[in-house]
Amino acid sequence: MKQRRKITWQLLFIPVALILLILTFVRLPYYVERPGEAKSINSIVTVENGYPVRGDYRLVYIYVGKANLYEYLWAKFDGNKYTTLVRESHVKMPYEDDEAYNLRQKNYMTQAQQSASYVAYKAAGKKPELQKQGVLILDVMPSMPSARVLRTGDRIIGLENKRVLSVDDLNSTLHGKKIGERVRLTIIRGEQIKPVTVKIARFPESLIHGGKDSGIGIIQSNQIKVHVNPPVQFNINNIGGPSAGLMMTLEIYDQLTRQDLAKNRHIAGTGTMEINGQVGPIGGIADKVVGATKSGADLFFAPVAGNEAKLAQKTAKEIGSKMKIVPVATFSDAVNYLKNTK
Repeated sequence: MKQRRKITWQLLFIPVALILLILTFVRLPYYVERPGEAKSINSIVTVENGYPVRGDYRLVYIYVGKANLYEYLWAKFDGNKYTTLVRESHVKMPYEDDEAYNLRQKNYMTQAQQSASYVAYKAAGKKPELQKQGVLILDVMPSMPSARVLRTGDRIIGLENKRVLSVDDLNSTLHGKKIGERVRLTIIRGEQIKPVTVKIARFPESLIHGGKDSGIGIIQSNQIKVHVNPPVQFNINNIGGPSAGLMMTLEIYDQLTRQDLAKNRHIAGTGTMEINGQVGPIGGIADKVVGATKSGADLFFAPVAGNEAKLAQKTAKEIGSKMKIVPVATFSDAVNYLKNTK
């Protein structure tokens, strides 16, 4: 009897182990999104010898993760409207692999930090210097000829013996080039400057929607570097995307001035920060309102753009949040609100 029981348990162990492996490691073409937290940035965005902030500014993040079978079933049937399944095609760009996706998210955060520094220091009268550094390649379409030459992470600084400082520079020089033409690029890869030649080609049919039908086949981003004095440091890890721009700008500005804008409040919010001070729309505003409410924020800045503020107010009402939703179109709107309220 003892021997038989031992064999039975061994036979049961194999299918159970297989089921657990399937639930855990089989990835589906979905991502799970759910509310994260409102994280204080007082100690991770710091101006050298800056004034202390009384209260705190909080960036709000969403948890986004690839769905295994267990997470898919949990999100599908747990009944929480703020835990959602999103198709991979709605999270990633066409043909984008994990490396390119992670680079894009990291680059969004890095450029948001640069924009935040520029706007905050300029508003504080500190005369920041903005340097355009070319065009970062976030991804290369695998079916295009340039995929044999260019890599994710390369930075374009020249085209046909002309300097390339921005995406506009690149596009204007490429304008009028015909399919089959070869163009000479100057790129930075790692620490090396390299000349390369790429061919203009037709985009895959799936990417042509009435716009441009040919090019060199890259996903690109402007690269800027802002020089400021006194220096500012960012120690934000494992959070990507551009949506913390507004909150980082407020944090920096409050440390640069004696205005005490925070006034012992817990201030959350979201929105991209443009160089001209405009606050841009973001995704997942409802989840961010939920996360900020659970984290005990007193007020929440929401972009006017894209009707984000209206959705934030609707969500706050639905969940019974006592958090004040403050619509903003610009950095100045946020500053003026904090100045004029307690």
